[in-house]
Amino acid sequence: MTPVQIAVDINHASAVAEARQRGAVLARALALDETAAGALAIAITETATNIVKHGVRGTILFRGLAGERVRGVEALAFDHGPGMRSVADSMRDGHSTGGTPGTGLGALRRMTSNLDIWSQPGTGTLLRFEVWPKGTPVTPAMSFVTGAVCLPKPGESECGDAWSVAQRGADLVVLLVDGLGHGPSAADAARAAVVAASGTSSLDPAQVIDTVHGALRPTRGAAGAAIVLQPDRGRCMFCGIGNIAASVQRNGTARSMVSHAGILGHQVRKIQGFEYPLAPGALLVAHSDGIATRWDLSAYPGLESRHPSLVAAALYRDHSRGRDDVTVVGVRVEQRPT
Repeated sequence: MTPVQIAVDINHASAVAEARQRGAVLARALALDETAAGALAIAITETATNIVKHGVRGTILFRGLAGERVRGVEALAFDHGPGMRSVADSMRDGHSTGGTPGTGLGALRRMTSNLDIWSQPGTGTLLRFEVWPKGTPVTPAMSFVTGAVCLPKPGESECGDAWSVAQRGADLVVLLVDGLGHGPSAADAARAAVVAASGTSSLDPAQVIDTVHGALRPTRGAAGAAIVLQPDRGRCMFCGIGNIAASVQRNGTARSMVSHAGILGHQVRKIQGFEYPLAPGALLVAHSDGIATRWDLSAYPGLESRHPSLVAAALYRDHSRGRDDVTVVGVRVEQRPT
């Protein structure tokens, strides 16, 4: 998994070529085969062109995905346009509202995997797809679906936030860290936290945070949270220090989690875990303080049930403070047939 995305702002026709080129660089870095790289290039072109024609202005994000023995690419796009009245109609070949042949979204569906689109008139459009080498399973069996947006402060080349997920049996351990300040020193602290957390097998979030606290003493410190999802036990365990917000969303209701004040690696008065109910289909949303805390998913009808990356994109698009590193992580507990 590549946690920090490549971002390309799409605000002019010339940005289409830039987005395609940036995608090609990532495809080479991930050693995608020629067919997959070609499909990615076409899909990026279609997506960016749609933003230019219909979305007024928008952004495309790319990150690498890791499968069992192969790597793929996730593309995540959002815009500030008028939105679609009907996504289903827009997916039909021949449907167009801009005088074009109307084949863009239909082609996108055929050449990518796990295409997901959310749109609302007057709000804009969110779109996500994956590109994998030919023959790669596109619907792997898993208990959790994870999505994220992780970007540095505007003008910075390194992100002072970091996140990780690790599945351990039927459980999932999520870590989200915000290095103090921004820039390379903040990024060093965040990376050290991820390394420290990956080195412990504990399913107690308080123990994970205590381990991270010790590991960050040589750094400038960080805010951070460890979250353990245990769907078989119907619970979510949480331990947070500093300005990390987290909540469990389910059927339009939200349960916020409690963090204690402090700076990991320096001043922590109390490391304490809390337990919250976790129902099948629930959505965990956690974010750094680069996102304003006053948001409500009820403003996005139907988005709660979509891919967590779309949720992360919506919160970033509409609630980013614009002056700090920003990370939003979403995890859905899948309801699998018995």
